[in-house]
Amino acid sequence: MPEIKRTFNVGKMNRDLDDRLVPPGEYREAFNVNIGQSEDASVGAIENLLGNELVAQSGITGDAQCIGSLGDGGSEKIYFFVTNNSTYNEINNGNHGVYEYDQKTKQVTSLIVSQQLNFHIDYPITGVNLIDDLLFWTDNRNYPRKINVVTARNNTSYYTTPIDIDNLISVCKFAPYESPTLVSATNESSISSTFLQDKLVRFSYRWKFEDNEYSTLAPFTPICFSRLNQTDAISSSLSNFGEIETFVNAINQIQLQIPTPTGYGIKNVELIYKESGTSVLYVADDQEVTTEPFINFTYSSTDPFRTLPGDQLTRVYDAVPRKAKSQEVGGGRLIYGNFLQNYNIPSIAFSVERTGETSARNSVLENQSVKSRRTYQVGIVLADKFGRQSPVILSSSGVDTVFVDSNTGNAASTTAFNALRLTFADVTQIPTWAYSYRIVVKQREQEYYNWISTIDAANIVNRFGDSINKIPRDQTAVIPPTTAASISPCDVSVYPKYLNGGNVYTPESGVTKPQANLTSVQSILNPSGDANVTTLDQAGNTVASGLCVFETEPVSSELDIFYETSTGGLVGSIPATAIDIDFFNCILLSFDPGGVGNDHIEINRIRVGYNEPFFDVGVRAYVVQENFTEERRNNTLIHSSGLLNSRTGINYINQFNEAEGGLTISLDPLNGSIQKLFTDDTQVIIFQEDKVSRSPIDKNFIYAAEGGSIPVTSNTQFLGTIAAFGGQFGISKDPQSFATFGFSRFFTDRNRGAVLRLTQNGLDEISGAGMGDFFRDALKNSTSIVGSFDEYSNVYELTMTGEGYDGNKDTNLGTASEGFLTLSFDDRSNGWTSFRSFKQEDGVSLNNTYYTFNGGKLWQHHSETVSRNNFYNAGTKESYVVPVFNESPSVVKQFNTLSYEGDTGWELEYVQTDIDNIGVVPTITTNYNTTLQLSGSAPQSIFEGANTATSIAGSNVTWAIFVSPLNSQYAFDTVNFGTEIILTPSASSSLTVTNPTAVTDGELVFLVQHTVGTNNSIQTLNISGSGAELAFTVALLTVNIADTVSNANITPASIVFNNAGPSSVIFTIDASPDYYIDGSNVIVNTSGMPTSTAAGTPAPTRVPSNSDNLIITTPITVPTAATAGTITAGGVATLKPTLTWSPVPVYLTTQGDIGIPSGTQTGIAYGITPFDFATQRFATITYLADDDKVLTEASFTAQYNVNGTVITKSTQAQLAASNYGTLVLFVQLPIITIDTTATPVITGTGQAVATLGAIPATKILSAAGTAITITNTWNVAITISQVGVGVGWIKFNGIVGTAVVLPGASFTISADPNTAVGAVARSVGAVISSSNGRIVPSLTDKTIVVTQNA
Repeated sequence: MPEIKRTFNVGKMNRDLDDRLVPPGEYREAFNVNIGQSEDASVGAIENLLGNELVAQSGITGDAQCIGSLGDGGSEKIYFFVTNNSTYNEINNGNHGVYEYDQKTKQVTSLIVSQQLNFHIDYPITGVNLIDDLLFWTDNRNYPRKINVVTARNNTSYYTTPIDIDNLISVCKFAPYESPTLVSATNESSISSTFLQDKLVRFSYRWKFEDNEYSTLAPFTPICFSRLNQTDAISSSLSNFGEIETFVNAINQIQLQIPTPTGYGIKNVELIYKESGTSVLYVADDQEVTTEPFINFTYSSTDPFRTLPGDQLTRVYDAVPRKAKSQEVGGGRLIYGNFLQNYNIPSIAFSVERTGETSARNSVLENQSVKSRRTYQVGIVLADKFGRQSPVILSSSGVDTVFVDSNTGNAASTTAFNALRLTFADVTQIPTWAYSYRIVVKQREQEYYNWISTIDAANIVNRFGDSINKIPRDQTAVIPPTTAASISPCDVSVYPKYLNGGNVYTPESGVTKPQANLTSVQSILNPSGDANVTTLDQAGNTVASGLCVFETEPVSSELDIFYETSTGGLVGSIPATAIDIDFFNCILLSFDPGGVGNDHIEINRIRVGYNEPFFDVGVRAYVVQENFTEERRNNTLIHSSGLLNSRTGINYINQFNEAEGGLTISLDPLNGSIQKLFTDDTQVIIFQEDKVSRSPIDKNFIYAAEGGSIPVTSNTQFLGTIAAFGGQFGISKDPQSFATFGFSRFFTDRNRGAVLRLTQNGLDEISGAGMGDFFRDALKNSTSIVGSFDEYSNVYELTMTGEGYDGNKDTNLGTASEGFLTLSFDDRSNGWTSFRSFKQEDGVSLNNTYYTFNGGKLWQHHSETVSRNNFYNAGTKESYVVPVFNESPSVVKQFNTLSYEGDTGWELEYVQTDIDNIGVVPTITTNYNTTLQLSGSAPQSIFEGANTATSIAGSNVTWAIFVSPLNSQYAFDTVNFGTEIILTPSASSSLTVTNPTAVTDGELVFLVQHTVGTNNSIQTLNISGSGAELAFTVALLTVNIADTVSNANITPASIVFNNAGPSSVIFTIDASPDYYIDGSNVIVNTSGMPTSTAAGTPAPTRVPSNSDNLIITTPITVPTAATAGTITAGGVATLKPTLTWSPVPVYLTTQGDIGIPSGTQTGIAYGITPFDFATQRFATITYLADDDKVLTEASFTAQYNVNGTVITKSTQAQLAASNYGTLVLFVQLPIITIDTTATPVITGTGQAVATLGAIPATKILSAAGTAITITNTWNVAITISQVGVGVGWIKFNGIVGTAVVLPGASFTISADPNTAVGAVARSVGAVISSSNGRIVPSLTDKTIVVTQNA
């Protein structure tokens, strides 16, 4: 009997060929089987799979997912990243963690568990590298990150302690933003070294972090030079030398304070030293960092002990990407691809002016100044927390340039001293990403010489000493021989600085001073060598003798370079007042030999000598960069300029110094974005969406002349020439599909429906090995693709998750109904062996053991401790194979029996032929396509997320619609975004829209839901709304308030108006301590305002809370067209007069107690103004009586030596209330306009002994009862009462009963008439008692016997 037999020795599926053409040994489909390899000696036979067991779990629950992993064979550990954040709008939610699994101990360690990790399942981590103990990763959502796994393992809270986790784990390290604080600069007699005497030095610092990275350098201090008030010998004898020999650096000890903020992993700080004129950096000292917020350094004129690499000076920031899609390590350097860099820069308005105020001076380095006769342009540079910077930003109002004119005065004067002052118009214009700022200055006019000499005759100046070098002959000029003996040409021009005993300068009451202009040295006279140059003094008179000083024309630079100043800080700490810039480029020296000491010269060199060290403009350079904006460089690689060398302990891998050049290399943008990087020996393989290329590491490809793709030699370069592999294939946007083993790299190209293998021989389309149709449809409908390599089985495991697999006959296989398909590719059979029933989130092989992740948990495959085909503890799944019996396919055959060779348990599900079927033949599910379309548009807005979803009837499908601004010029309002974008379902659509509740990462995200019906459908959302608005409001009017009021500040110094119409410019003139603003001494000039603003008359009012200061209100009209203007406030703040209260002298043995305004003391002067409240000039003098004494208004009187003083006293009622024990004098001084000491003179009767006086013992009343008066003899309050009970005829002060009488008052005694028939004389006792309970001892009562005749 004929027999048809099928074996499976080829070991691969074939779904491409017709049933009649499937070769022997191949099969249509297999599920959960091994064929090409076996657990025992059964290769070629079909067997089911060993299951997997749980070996590690993160503890994160609720749809947790592994989003990335790395196996390290050296340490035998697996590192993996888990999150349960799946929010549709991609906000930070849920829990996140980084974990380590030790294969040897089977122990899992939580390295970091923190919501600050901000993971999301839609942002897989496909770039993970371990270098020694440093784990690097990037997820294209957060900053590129790094942790030390040893640190994290031993201290699980280390990385979660800071408020911002990126303070510790960002690859880009926290950057210093402020210069060292100069605490003191002194000359110590105990220091004998003169090392600093001939040097102009600056100091900076840098931090060293826990993993041995170094920060960028902090801004440098000003040049540490000072004469420390030492006298320089200024005399005419200087003309013999042309120098000031004593003019050297007097400083030999400098104390500096350096911040060491906690929470950033700073373990050491180095003090950096730099000399003017050289780019060499030295480490002067270093100290370990403790818990203190700062460290103090003392530098004592010593030679620094080591140098820094030269690139540290140009490393102004590290260009580590803000976000990156791909990451790899090669040649000890970090490489990122498809990255986000830069920030959007708004228009920022600020103004710059010259000031001479004392408050702008450097308090440590005396007499440093900004050189006059120079133009300065000032800009700002913004930086994020990690130092990534903007280019130089110039003022949008255009007021960023100032010319400092020459002037007169000695070194201490406000006219000779110059400083630059910057004021922000509106600090809210500074973007939120900016953490710190620094101020930079451009100065085109640079080096110059002071030519100190004497005038030999009118217009003839001697060239003594080194003047012959400062004012040289022009050796290149050609002159007739006849004149060579008498003159030589000179190509030098000079400014006159000091002639005829005074400065020559420009600003003199607005009068033009041509004699102060640049003038040429016309010639050098021979043989004397004197110079022929104009010698005019300030008055314009020709000077024929005396000492003179000229300045040579400065060397001019055409480079558009700004230099860093020492001024900067946190954006959040920018003051509302003007910022005085700590930028100085010369030393003021009072210069007036034989004069009155009211002139100066400006010196920029040691000893004022030729070729001596000079004040450089700055240390680190910055430039203006046009079109600087946030940029996604999706086809570019960037690598670190520094490397990590574990052998030497050097870790410069965080350094991305763009100044070195060559950090980036770009690929053809037509091939799409870079999705994956992989280093392979000496090259990095670059996977773009549509191309795979390679770049050599530390070499460059050079090809044979006859062509070909194999390089024949190389030369040194880090990332060399990009060479593409043959074939138009890429990795699409599925870097998770990548897996590698040995010489093979596996990945998918969803765009082309292909699965690729890259080997040394190039690209091979392995999806075409019998599975081309399947992958064409499966990849097209996939939403995620994950690949891994099982080293134990030697297969590439590919998992595709998607929609509608069970509705397509080509993909309705295996687990299609569950929404995923996993299948394996075997290199040995060069084919796809079987589908699998497990759905991996990620997979990794370590030491020939295969692991996958599911639910954020780690599972070990090929475990014999669980049942076969049991994956992720989901229960045992079936295994099956679908063979094809196709011998003689054209012959009709009738089968009698069907059997198999093997173990028991295999069952026949169905038989399918082209004639009939037996059993349950698989059928496809009916799916329906639902297409979401957007109709309409919103201005300046881009919409993404609409597509077609495939699902069965009754299921719920969702879309997340992301709406972003058109470009960096626009943004959504964080408050009114609800009216900017409105999505409304059309009348024919059945959609549910969940609107955003906030702007998320600059975008608006809408959740759209739909229940699938029984037909394909198109659902439409209508777009409306005002759209994104301008990100940075354009100011219609910027008003800068120029502050020329001495000893005062103006706040705000600049004001921005955004709305047209009537308004007011309101600013405050704040007096410096000990000064006040008198409106009569201040002039407010509005002539700098455009006529379109219709500026009115400024009106002054006093600040209610501080009468020292003045508010100026100027009515204006804000025009509809953008413009800018200036209001100048000039004048002087007035020095407050002082008031001193003298103590009250003792008078008649009694000391009065003076009470003066709060915060003041007797005998100590305090400032006072005419505008202070009267309470500041008010005092009380209080007298207290002894226990046995009383006070009256006449007891004490005061007279003050200040005319106009008003003094009042306690009233009688107040005296009575104190039982005549307290007398208060109230002193009100008049307005004080001069320094005053208020001194009282006390007079009066003094205290009086308490007494009832001489009271008569008897008194007689007439029968009519007519009142009689008892004259006052008492000085206390008294009561008069009758003696006896029932006596009602006697009256005191006209009333029956007790009477009260005050001191100084008399009282009367009267009675009812005693005229009745038979009346007789009657008597009663009147008792006088003291009612002053304060008196000790009490006074004895006195009695008057009153008798009334009948």
